[in-house]
Amino acid sequence: MDPILLWVIISIAALVIDIITSSFFIAGFTIGGIFAIITQTLGGDMPDQIFVFGVASVLAIMVEYMWFRKKIKKSIPKTPRMEEEYIGREITAEEDIDKQGRIKVDGIYWTVQNEGSKVEKGEKVKIVGIRGNKLLIKK
Repeated sequence: MDPILLWVIISIAALVIDIITSSFFIAGFTIGGIFAIITQTLGGDMPDQIFVFGVASVLAIMVEYMWFRKKIKKSIPKTPRMEEEYIGREITAEEDIDKQGRIKVDGIYWTVQNEGSKVEKGEKVKIVGIRGNKLLIKK
């Protein structure tokens, strides 16, 4: 069998499988096949073609992986932790809070650190951030 025909078959098969599976993982073998065809055209023998196919395929797969990983990471919205969803909410203080105290948020008591002026019982406070396991509040 003609080596160019072999590499064309491998490249087309890899491309078809990649289109069917939509994984883009196998496209690296298509690129490797193209480089093997170029190697054969330049006079390389079969061991050279196999080596070039392997190296080009691995490099192409690595580049694809890094590119898709970055692209996928950007497209997936970050899921906020439960306490991050509290930021910006206003809660009524159940006790006086000078520097530190407790407030109840959605049925859970949290230790809070007051970033503003003293809070009297019954006053509204705003959750402005998180530090460690404490919610930061301001009047």
